[in-house]
Amino acid sequence: MSAAKTSVSAQGADARRWGTRGTAGATIAAGLAFEHVSHAYGDLPTVHDLSLRIEPGEILCLLGHSGCGKTTLMRIAAGVEVQSAGRVLINDEEVAGPSCFVAPERRGVGLMFQDYALFPHLTNRENVMFGLTRLARSQALTVADQMLARVGLAAYADDYPHSLSGGEQQRVALARAIAPRPGVLLMDEPFSGLDRRLRDDVREETLAILRETRATCIIVTHDPEEAMRMGDKIALMRAGRLVQHGTAEDLYRRPADVFAARFFSEINQIDGVGTGAAVDCALGRLDDRRFSAGQRVDVCVRPQGVVLDPGGCGRAGRILSRRFIGVVDLLTVAVDGLERPLQVRVRDGERFAVGMDVGVGLDPRDVLIFAKSPTAD
Repeated sequence: MSAAKTSVSAQGADARRWGTRGTAGATIAAGLAFEHVSHAYGDLPTVHDLSLRIEPGEILCLLGHSGCGKTTLMRIAAGVEVQSAGRVLINDEEVAGPSCFVAPERRGVGLMFQDYALFPHLTNRENVMFGLTRLARSQALTVADQMLARVGLAAYADDYPHSLSGGEQQRVALARAIAPRPGVLLMDEPFSGLDRRLRDDVREETLAILRETRATCIIVTHDPEEAMRMGDKIALMRAGRLVQHGTAEDLYRRPADVFAARFFSEINQIDGVGTGAAVDCALGRLDDRRFSAGQRVDVCVRPQGVVLDPGGCGRAGRILSRRFIGVVDLLTVAVDGLERPLQVRVRDGERFAVGMDVGVGLDPRDVLIFAKSPTAD
């Protein structure tokens, strides 16, 4: 570490500047920002020139496939990983960058790990007390019991983690993370170890606690539905780069590219070409003046955006398969002029049978058009 960085840490930059810690009441949330942050493990780049801002009290879901750099970015925010370029700021003060490096324990940042990282030799109360080193033992006991009560585990304070279910262990880990009242809370895939039956309930309980404590929070996830349910904003990453940042509605209705569109729903991807006034594809002409004459485009149609007419109006198609999957039926439809069958979701699937000839049209509300990109997935 450079002399400049050492001297800043040695000056005792206090975490209370960035997020108030206390024994009761709500956290004073901190703003968190990344400015042109890059990182690499040796010759392997993991984060590329990423800039992102999380407002105080905001819940941000950091979304992307495994290996896209989500966890690395979170570790950089916590200070357990050091970026190769760029700055990290908490409440607009630099905590990692060319001029300084604030030690992890002084940033007012809480961490909740994917595997919960509970100490098996400590009781649940002692696990929650572990991060309360600034408090007298009597105060730490009081705070730990308050936090366990808040997550519904007061009766298990003297038990050990191994005696709890996965969902209960997750709640102990959450209680430990929020007990010091961090200004920023980082959660790495916090629900991935839970079965589907438990996940929704624990997720809703966690969200209620986060809203109550009002901490700024980053939740790392690879599940788009989870991100849409929990996040005030979503940051979608791909191969270390920020693809798009906005609300769930922004990313779903106005995705930045084919990758973003495909991340949030199934799509049927069809080649198209601009005319200057519209876009032509195998399913017809679509109103869109953004593309010049001859420009190649990707027409992306969500399965619910394919309209089927048993009377045969529209492009000629034939039902290849039908499968009931609950609220809707999933149909596979071959269409004249398309190499691949369309995936279609309909609520009234009993109207259709395998081998039936149908007319195929589009609902413009579920059609997205992008300029052709050689890197689009």
